[in-house]
Amino acid sequence: MATRHNPSKPDGYDPIVLTRTAERTVVKGNKRKYARLSRPLRFYGGITSAQEVGCNLRCKFCFSDKPVRRPQSTGRFYSPQEVFDALKKGAEKYGHKLISASASEGTLGKKHLFELLTLVDKSDFVFVLETNGITLGHDPNFAQELAHFKNLHVRVSIKGCTPKEYNQLTGAASESYGLPYKALQYLMDAGVSCNVCLMISFSTSENIDKAE
Repeated sequence: MATRHNPSKPDGYDPIVLTRTAERTVVKGNKRKYARLSRPLRFYGGITSAQEVGCNLRCKFCFSDKPVRRPQSTGRFYSPQEVFDALKKGAEKYGHKLISASASEGTLGKKHLFELLTLVDKSDFVFVLETNGITLGHDPNFAQELAHFKNLHVRVSIKGCTPKEYNQLTGAASESYGLPYKALQYLMDAGVSCNVCLMISFSTSENIDKAE
């Protein structure tokens, strides 16, 4: 979206460009960078999660810190098998049915992700794919490819209730605000289990009503 002072200039960075930049840093073949491979979390009634490195947004409220802000010097590369084995071991220890990778953007590195999901499909676990929806909304075929995996649930986190809020919270160009909504539509059209998490912590009541 153009700014008021310069109609031709976007009001923030392009998250698709940042996606490619991040992948050059945190993806190597079928390997992806992780800061930690297994930790128990209370979400979803209990889940074992790996901590990924690399994101395509720069949210001002982000708790992830180094995995997002300093991907070059954070974590190391792991294969899908190494990640799955660690998640399996942790989930069995804590009695979790759900496993995930979180704290960064889950869709970076499709080859790594798809190989990991293939391993999950051969198990009794369900993988929760945590995403901001940017890449899924940009690429309609992504959801179609995810539809091949049966032990998968996708959680799309939308940052803010309006393009302006989204821009203020993430610094990304407000014109990219619609991508997570496209992602949800693509996922539903493809028959992929999914839900949305709408961030309203910094929203006005009026904007929340608009989003509803």
